[in-house]
Amino acid sequence: MSVHFVYAATPAMDRASAMAARAIRRLQRGGVPWSLVGRREAVDTSGWHIRAPFTITDRLYAAFRERARTLLYDWTERVPIRGGKKDLLVGHPYPGDGGEVWNRACLEGGFGLRIALFPISHRMAEVNSFFEPYVPRVDRILGIMGPYWYETLDRSPFTHWKEKIVRLDMAIDSRRFPRVKRRFNPPGRRKFLYIGGAGAQKGTHLLSILFGLAPAHRCLWIGTGAGVPNIEHRPWVRLEGDALSSLAEECDVFLTMGVSDANPTTILEAMAWGFPVCCTPESGYAGMPEIVTMSVTDMRHNREVLDRMQEAPEEVLLAQADRARRLVESEYTWERFTGTVLGAIEAAAREKGIDPWGP
Repeated sequence: MSVHFVYAATPAMDRASAMAARAIRRLQRGGVPWSLVGRREAVDTSGWHIRAPFTITDRLYAAFRERARTLLYDWTERVPIRGGKKDLLVGHPYPGDGGEVWNRACLEGGFGLRIALFPISHRMAEVNSFFEPYVPRVDRILGIMGPYWYETLDRSPFTHWKEKIVRLDMAIDSRRFPRVKRRFNPPGRRKFLYIGGAGAQKGTHLLSILFGLAPAHRCLWIGTGAGVPNIEHRPWVRLEGDALSSLAEECDVFLTMGVSDANPTTILEAMAWGFPVCCTPESGYAGMPEIVTMSVTDMRHNREVLDRMQEAPEEVLLAQADRARRLVESEYTWERFTGTVLGAIEAAAREKGIDPWGP
């Protein structure tokens, strides 16, 4: 048997590599099945970026290769997969036109098991509605989603997905995200921090509204997308070394106002670095004493949180940061993530009388 694993597999490349990738994609659209990732059974992931989604690909590709012949595909490729009746198709469906590799294989290929693995949220149902045609075909949906999204799934358009969903918490290697925030600026001089993309799903418009209502507070946003009023915006940079140390001196509290954000790793990274975190339940993390809860609708509450974090004694902020760091180290691990994935595949295989790692 073979595992056909489809996920993000083309990290940032130099200009020559990027040009080659564009040429291969053109050939694929013309029906030439060249590989975008090189030799699919032996992709070198050692130099990949340490952030999601490439960390997911790296960890699961290694786990699958330990158990069976595994072929890797980038989720944007447009090539057919000739799967066998004992083969496993697992990976990220693409919100495109259906011609992408996982989407096409799920509908056309002959596989023993079909597993989807992708982030799920539902307050903005349009984000995940593209997956509906594939639901009847899959054996499991491995949903990267905080407990909030799973617990409220019955109040969403995706209720009928629940019997197939296995919930996954995101993970990071906390050793690669060292504790850098150990001191806080004085009350009245603290700055809030958001790291991530733009748009309604991420709630950058709510950040703009909140800091427009609370002009005494300052917020820095680092990430991609067009800027919005009332918050300082800087382009994305690699947050490591001196850049990360400077950021830890400048900013004090990580804040995100996600509206329909499944389970962002930026929250885990911020907790590992030592920033106290404030976020909405719709950011995927809810009911956790390590995190201060924000609201997507109650701006009075949000302003009170800003005031409280601005004036809190340093020892209170340090205690929250300590608890959060311990949580990331103990719960949001790759061992737990890969174990959940492998366990879900093995359970689905048993139901169908298949040996998932057999010959």
